[in-house]
Amino acid sequence: MEEKETQANVSSDISSKNDFFLSRIDRSVADNLHDIRKSFGEDAGIVKDFIVFISKNLKKDLFGYTKFTLKDFCKESGRNRQDLARKHPYFIANPKAVIPEYFGHEFVSVFDYALFNMLQKNIIFAKSYAVNTKNEVIQLKNFPILKDIKLNLNRQSNTIKIYEIRISDEWLDGFISRYYTIETNGYPKIGKGRGGDGRKSLYLILQRTRHQLLSQKETTARFSVDYLADLAELEVEQNRFRKKSLKRILDFFQEKGDFPFSYRFVKGDPSKPYQEEYWVELDFSSSVNIPSLTERRGDHLFFNSLIIELRNIFNSKHSKVAIKDETDVFQRWLTNADADTDIKIDILISAYYKAYNQQLTKVQAKQYIRDGFLSR
Repeated sequence: MEEKETQANVSSDISSKNDFFLSRIDRSVADNLHDIRKSFGEDAGIVKDFIVFISKNLKKDLFGYTKFTLKDFCKESGRNRQDLARKHPYFIANPKAVIPEYFGHEFVSVFDYALFNMLQKNIIFAKSYAVNTKNEVIQLKNFPILKDIKLNLNRQSNTIKIYEIRISDEWLDGFISRYYTIETNGYPKIGKGRGGDGRKSLYLILQRTRHQLLSQKETTARFSVDYLADLAELEVEQNRFRKKSLKRILDFFQEKGDFPFSYRFVKGDPSKPYQEEYWVELDFSSSVNIPSLTERRGDHLFFNSLIIELRNIFNSKHSKVAIKDETDVFQRWLTNADADTDIKIDILISAYYKAYNQQLTKVQAKQYIRDGFLSR
């Protein structure tokens, strides 16, 4: 028999006082957060933040997502700029270690070395991960993150001014066809302070669960306290203290992350084998009537049509173009606002009409290509 331990609710009118932004995250990444930790060690938190950050940039500004500053990254991740600019602990512990150079820049800071590792390493899945896409089943054994990093340096101070990256084909494909929707405006808020990396992992799993439930017309799910505590990286042995620590985080999500959900602790059924003692029942019914927490009908078709048509026109016009030191000419063309602008405008207008049955003006389309994010 279930025993109600505690319950926390969020008002259903939360959307009237909070600003949500629904981003996307590749399913293979969100379902395998432990593998990021195993693949990247102490850099795993930055890797996770970077995936969320660029995924949000893709949704907001498909034509300009590749360029960013460290300030941009800190704003969306909740990290401290000074912490990321320090020498990476690996080089402090190993003063004779060779510092990697790429295009003449030394990747020695905490952020730069993590970024370099994303170029050199993949997320290795503990077991083959199957995804259904484009009417076929794909077995993913790893997830490459970056193809390339370019730096725009301030020549006087030799400090990084702008990062420019090329993401993997798998990442771009995942954004179009293999994703969960996640609310990302609350992400930097819940990550600040000690234990932020663990809280962010738990936050992503709750967001993934919300997506899964609402897509199935359901609102509640149940997880063991141990499972959620492990995601949150809570190193507490005794059950009662672990439950108390988890409660504190869930309350924190509601307060700082503006996350509309309710929860309660329930006891497990001792008559069932291998039953956990305590479970958390999550209820996302308060999210159902918040439009900004559900992708608008047509969003999937819009981005899918847009990318396919842009890639088709690029292949027909520029497939044989090779640029020195450029690993992905398509991404360079896509994010160059001055390249084939009129053609991009026509494709954008067509994709928008196909998805939403609304006609964009050429001025609106050009503004989106220049500045990103269409308010729909």
